[in-house]
Amino acid sequence: MQIDAPILDRSVVFRAVAWNQILWTAGYSLTTGGFLLYFARELGARDAWIAVLLVLPETVGVVGLLTRSLIREFVARKRLYFIATIAARLVALPIPIVALLSSGSDDHRPMLWLIAACVVATHALGAVAYTAYLSWLSDLMPEVAWGRMFARREIAKLCVLLVLPVAAGYLRDVWAEHPRISLFGYGATFLAGQCLLLASVVPMLSLPGRTAVTQLLLRTDWRQVWAAFANRSMRLLLLHNWSLAFANGLTQSAFFLYSASFGPLGIGLGTYNLINGLMRAVQIPVSAYAGRVCDRDRALAARAWGVFIGSTGLVFWLLAIRETWWLVFFAYLLWGAYAAANVAGDKLMLEYAPRSDNATHIAMFAQVGGLISGLAGLIGGVWLDHLRDGGFGTTFSSSWGDYRFESYQLLFAASLAGRYASLAWLWPLAKRRRKEASSALP
Repeated sequence: MQIDAPILDRSVVFRAVAWNQILWTAGYSLTTGGFLLYFARELGARDAWIAVLLVLPETVGVVGLLTRSLIREFVARKRLYFIATIAARLVALPIPIVALLSSGSDDHRPMLWLIAACVVATHALGAVAYTAYLSWLSDLMPEVAWGRMFARREIAKLCVLLVLPVAAGYLRDVWAEHPRISLFGYGATFLAGQCLLLASVVPMLSLPGRTAVTQLLLRTDWRQVWAAFANRSMRLLLLHNWSLAFANGLTQSAFFLYSASFGPLGIGLGTYNLINGLMRAVQIPVSAYAGRVCDRDRALAARAWGVFIGSTGLVFWLLAIRETWWLVFFAYLLWGAYAAANVAGDKLMLEYAPRSDNATHIAMFAQVGGLISGLAGLIGGVWLDHLRDGGFGTTFSSSWGDYRFESYQLLFAASLAGRYASLAWLWPLAKRRRKEASSALP
C-alpha cells in the first residue's frame, strides 16, 4: 500500500467509481431485495424463510474481517477485489437455474436451501471484495476528497434505483398474473443482473493498484482489531454504528411483511419501488450536499442529523394502516436524510482509521455492523412471529379513530427508540471536536 504513490486526477477516479456503482447497483437491484423475496414466496417460503433471506447477506458479511489476511496473500487490493467479485458472481449462477427448474416441481424446499447457500457464498465473497475495494480507493484519493467520492458513489447508485427497480417491479407484477412464465421471468431477471454485476468491474480496470508494503502488515490481524477498538474515536464510532445497526435490523422483515401486497398495507412491488424512488430522489441532493459538508470537516454533524431525521420516519410506519397506507410516503421522504448519514459514516470510518492499512477498520465498521444488523433481523423476525402467535394487541383511541397497536407497531417503536439512542455515542466525539476547534483559535 504505497503511501508515497502519486495520487491520480480526481476526475478519473470519480468517473470510474461512478460507472462501477451504476453497473453494480443495476445488477444488485435485480438479484436481491424485493425480487429475491418475491421469488422465494413463489417457491412457498414462509415468514421465517423471508427473515432468513433478509438477514443472510449482512450476517455473512463478517467474512470481510478476513480481507486483511487475504491482502497479505494477494498483495494488491485491486487484484483481490477483482478475484472476489468474479467468484461471487460464479457462485450465484445456480439461482436463475433454480428458477427454471422449479417450474415443474411440487416440493420447493430443496430449492430454497440451494438459494440460501448461494446467498451465503456470494455475499461472503462480496464482503471481501467491498472491503478491499474501499481500502484501495482510500489510497487513490486524498482525504479532503473522500466525502465527495462517497457522495458521487451514492448519487450514481440512487440514479439507477430511481428507474430500474420501479420498472422491473411493475414488470414482475404483470408476469405474476401468468404463473406459467412467472418463474422463467425471475430466472431471466437474475441472469441479467449477474451480467451487470460482472460488468461493474470493467470501469475499475484503468485505475492503478496499490501494492502492500510489508511493514504495514506486520501486526497480526487480531492485534489490528484490538488496536482499532483501542482508538477512542474509532471505538465510539463503532459503538454508535453497531447500536444503530441493531436497531435498524430489528425491522428488516417487519417492513417487508407489513407493507407487501400480501401484508397488512397491501402495497404491490411496483408501488413499493415507486415509493423507494421517491426516497432516492430526495437522497440525490442530500448526498451531494453531504459530500461537500464532510470535506469541510463537518462529517460528524452530517452523520448525527442524518440519523436523527431519518429515524423519525418510523413515526409514520407506526401510524400507517391499510386505509392510510400512503403515510409511508412521508417515512420514505424523511429516510432521504439517511444519505447524509451514509456518506458521513464512510468518511468518518476512513478518517479514524490508519491510512492504507485500514481493511480491518472498514470490516469492523461495515461488515460487523452488518452482522449485528443481520442477527437483530433474526431476533426481530422471531419476535414478530411470537407476538403474532400470542395475539398481542391493545386498542386505544386517537384523533384518527380507533388505532390498533399490535406486533408490527411494537417492533417499529422499539427500533425507533434504539435508533435515537445510538446517537448518544456520538456526543463525546462532538464534545472533543468542539474542544479541538476552540483550542485552535488564536
